[in-house]
Amino acid sequence: MVYLIPEFLLVLVGAVGLVIAFAPSRPRLRAYSLVGGLTCFGGAVVAGYLAYLATTDLGAELAATAPGYLTTTLALDPFSRVFAVLSLIVCGLTFLLSKEYLETRMQDHQPELLAVIAFAAAGMSFLGSARELITIWFSIELLSVCGYVLAAFTKDDERSAEAALKYFILGTASSAFMLFGLSYVYGMTGRLDLVGIMEATAGDGIGVLLPTAAVLMLVGFGFKVAMVPFHMWCPDVYEGAPTPVTAFLSVGPKLAALAALARVFSTAFPHEVARVAWEGVLFWGALITMTLGNVVAIKQSNIKRMLAYSSIAHAGYMLVAVLVTLRSDLALSALAIYAFAYVFMNLGAFAVVTSFSNRTGSDALHSYNGLARRSPYLAWAWAFFALTLVGLPPTAGFLGKAYIIMAAWDAGATWNSPMFWLLVVLVLNSAISLAYYMGVAGRMFFKPPAHDDPVPVGGGVGTAIGLCLAGTLLMVLAAGPIIGAIQNGAVFALH
Repeated sequence: MVYLIPEFLLVLVGAVGLVIAFAPSRPRLRAYSLVGGLTCFGGAVVAGYLAYLATTDLGAELAATAPGYLTTTLALDPFSRVFAVLSLIVCGLTFLLSKEYLETRMQDHQPELLAVIAFAAAGMSFLGSARELITIWFSIELLSVCGYVLAAFTKDDERSAEAALKYFILGTASSAFMLFGLSYVYGMTGRLDLVGIMEATAGDGIGVLLPTAAVLMLVGFGFKVAMVPFHMWCPDVYEGAPTPVTAFLSVGPKLAALAALARVFSTAFPHEVARVAWEGVLFWGALITMTLGNVVAIKQSNIKRMLAYSSIAHAGYMLVAVLVTLRSDLALSALAIYAFAYVFMNLGAFAVVTSFSNRTGSDALHSYNGLARRSPYLAWAWAFFALTLVGLPPTAGFLGKAYIIMAAWDAGATWNSPMFWLLVVLVLNSAISLAYYMGVAGRMFFKPPAHDDPVPVGGGVGTAIGLCLAGTLLMVLAAGPIIGAIQNGAVFALH
């Protein structure tokens, strides 16, 4: 049970938030935000130690003594603990960058919002660990329901209500497809655990039902990842939701779904009859997703919609790592390394947007003109995160993309193979993204501002930006030991 400390901490933070929601004292609410964030960061350190522990003989002994029902339901391996670390970091950073927004716009509902974020992060962590169909389903539903609530939290805002309704309708439809696929799998095999499904489908006679079930499940995962054509909810929800919520939704559900997708399809569907179907869908899904995301992002006039399409493109990059999971030992490491880099660089970019929006109330791109004169800290932070999101060397984003390319090459991306051309598209899309990321930076540094009023940075969001800067820099300055630790934590056995 010691491996579940991160999930217990997140549930505890959420439960305390619901209790404090009835407290009338404002200082106690501010204390909850501070203590909750510190708990998440402390829990991330604990989860990191557990990820390391799981690679040792002592960790193997602890896992062996865990109850059978627990090890069948949840994976107590280093890979799952890596994503538990990410869940806690995402939750802690979201707490920080939410502080000023809540104090200025939602004073009456601070603890409720933070509690729902904590519960969503718990769903994220459970989904990254799930190895049984019912657990996967309930983890996705916990994450989804919390997401619907978060998107609609500013209930007096028509855009927020519209975004939440679209999110709910499309999310429910994708969940229905996924549940249909799960029922097919259970009907064919009589098993719910992923290893049991793999063993039950090892022989012949499954026919067309197995690849059909795999593709139906992929619809549900594709919605969470925002893979084309299941991405339609993403721009509207990102634009309509409160900016701190948008930051969380851009990272949390996406990374959890990618981790679960890698585990489910590499464990339950490794056999040729199903693998051909889901690998084919993922190949074209990754190619179209990264291309559409980058091309459409160029035309956006709202920075939150631009970052929405940017996040769609990054989902396409990470889908390449999922695609080659069965063919390369580097694939899971590449996915985990890119996920760590993505957390810091994407949340950092959203923290800049949150800080600017808190002071100006605008998300229009033209309102960022001349920001370097009004707030040098925000402008230089955006420039740094933009370069990292593009993936220019020697940034953390470059390291993540380099490992994805190495994993694909290790999987057999020879000069005349389709995988090689997928990597060519990935590199070209990275070049395309330079246009809109650095286009915003160009506005900040080279266009005159509408007025010279300074844009102060709040303490919470300023700290979040600083931590994201530190995280991305640390991945570069201490790349060797950090990547080595992530690689050790990203290896899990299929049996």
